[in-house]
Amino acid sequence: MARSKQLTGSLFVVMSSLGFAIVPTLGVNAYDRGSNAMGVMTPRFTLAALILIAIRQIFARNEGWPTKRQAFTMFAIGVFGVTSVSLMYFIAIDSIDTSLAIVLWYGYPVLVLLIAWAVDGKRPTIRVLAPLAITFVGIAITAGQVSGGSGAAIALVVGSSVVFAIYLSILSRTSNNMGLLTGAMILNCGTATGYWLVSILPFKNLDPIFPSSSIVWLLIVTIAAFGTVVPFLCSLSALKRISAGSYSVLTTVEPVMHILMGVIFLNELMTINRFIGALLVVVGLTIFTVLDSRSTGGH
Repeated sequence: MARSKQLTGSLFVVMSSLGFAIVPTLGVNAYDRGSNAMGVMTPRFTLAALILIAIRQIFARNEGWPTKRQAFTMFAIGVFGVTSVSLMYFIAIDSIDTSLAIVLWYGYPVLVLLIAWAVDGKRPTIRVLAPLAITFVGIAITAGQVSGGSGAAIALVVGSSVVFAIYLSILSRTSNNMGLLTGAMILNCGTATGYWLVSILPFKNLDPIFPSSSIVWLLIVTIAAFGTVVPFLCSLSALKRISAGSYSVLTTVEPVMHILMGVIFLNELMTINRFIGALLVVVGLTIFTVLDSRSTGGH
């Protein structure tokens, strides 16, 4: 039963990663047609929230509501966590290639482990830390491939990764106490609220530039449905079956998907150094996944 639960959770992670992987490619296309990160992400999460409200009303009307505290926590994760993570990342990819950004971002699994160590006392072993060292060598090589004028973009990607590690650890505890659709709905409502709050801040560079063409709106609808609603539901389904640590390392398939999409659809270059950096990240995290699975008895 435990193996079946682990396998199902792993499949949900892969499905979630595939959904999230399409978003940067579609987002960059929207930027090229005159929009910006706020102009894409604000309607993205607003539409996703409305879709999830409708889905819950149709398919899960009888799904129980969480306590006020649980609902507030999930909503707050959306407002502060998902909003911060996605906004920092999608501002960054306006300055650096999506393939480089996603590799840099994948330092977060070790942060999840450190949080688990601090909160739950789960001390990582040497054999688990060794492959993560390989991962960070890959990240360092990748960072060296980013042009000199993109220091701010690197900082945004790393900041996004840190915030994600924190909110993922909180989310794994909160999501287990509520229904799947209810949790996803509250999370996306919180994120949409977060973006609208950011849009009214007195900072010109955070003003949303909304799409002016039907093609870009179609891209945003696609991002909302297949790059947000579907992967969010898959992510929460996965977190009900596997730990946050296992979840974080199973998503090693995501940078591969991002890189392939960037190369194929955005004509991003794949140099030898970029390839080596990305390869080390994926290999390091893959080895870690196997060792972590063995050390936790498959859970």
